[in-house]
Amino acid sequence: MQLTSLSVQHVRRIAAAQISPADQTNLISGPNGSGKTSLLESIHYLATARSFRASRVSEVISHGQTALIVSGELKDSAGVNSRVGVEKTSNTTRLRINGEAVTVASTIARLVPVLTFNTESYSLLNGGPANRRALLDRLLFHVEPEYLRTLKTYYRGLKQRNALLRANTTHKQVVYWDHQLEAVANRLDRWRGACISTLNEYICASALNERIGSLELEYRRGWVAEESFSNLLAANSVKDRDAGTTTVGPHRAELRIKVGGKLAKTVVSRGQGKLIIATIVSAQARFIREYALEPPILLVDDLASELDRSACQAAVDALISTKAQIFFTAIESSDLPASLCESAKVFHVEHGQVHPTVMDQ
Repeated sequence: MQLTSLSVQHVRRIAAAQISPADQTNLISGPNGSGKTSLLESIHYLATARSFRASRVSEVISHGQTALIVSGELKDSAGVNSRVGVEKTSNTTRLRINGEAVTVASTIARLVPVLTFNTESYSLLNGGPANRRALLDRLLFHVEPEYLRTLKTYYRGLKQRNALLRANTTHKQVVYWDHQLEAVANRLDRWRGACISTLNEYICASALNERIGSLELEYRRGWVAEESFSNLLAANSVKDRDAGTTTVGPHRAELRIKVGGKLAKTVVSRGQGKLIIATIVSAQARFIREYALEPPILLVDDLASELDRSACQAAVDALISTKAQIFFTAIESSDLPASLCESAKVFHVEHGQVHPTVMDQ
């Protein structure tokens, strides 16, 4: 999927802006606080109706305004155009695709796959298991049509089982939900395991992996592999009643990021961590392109910081090789490799104003 035009109103410092991005590589330059990241945030809103850096929309709407509005034209790999619009106030969300109202954000999210690479991405290495499970869930949402429904079914069943555990109801009532959960848990596990296996193939083939040294994703399903899920739930019933919650299952799955057999967060520097994230994001983009049959949009914020010239060039090459449409940001265009600047469409942002720039040859 490619974004061919973008219109932004009242997103942080950006009062109003319109751009027509290039099909593949775009560079947004400007001083700190000028609105570069806000432009990426606007694209993320268009794709998900959510911010990637604020939990409350009131933090994103420009001062003195009551709503933000983002709209854009998109073109898929078959050349079919779609128009998407998002309008958000502190209390309401209005979504449209081709002029028709949409009631759930997942409809837009499925149409516009987007991946972000920014300072928050370090949570993949340093954050809790939920951050890494979310990576899996987002990927599988885009490539497996039944994944979101199955995941919601699992969590509804889990909620029912946990309520029964806390209410100290009969064993028979709990066992009913044990069997209901087993089928959906096994489906989630199969999808997740296959996804990680494919991502590891892409990571192994990445040129960045030579710089990092044996990067690998290790998947742990959330329960003992040799046991059937319902039998394990039954065996854990006393423990679960005491805890008031279900202690095994896909909701406890873990994705461990390892380098040379050790947890990455214990052995890598910030710069190496950035290369790891670039490798994983590149693998995600390839996974979406090959299995959803549409390349995603990549939002890459401040890539150059904490990387030397050689490492930055390697990260850029890996990201561009995905054939995704990419939006990079940098304070100065010269912060990024010359090869990127020469091939990219460049926009300069200052004081919330966005202008296309012609690079010196």
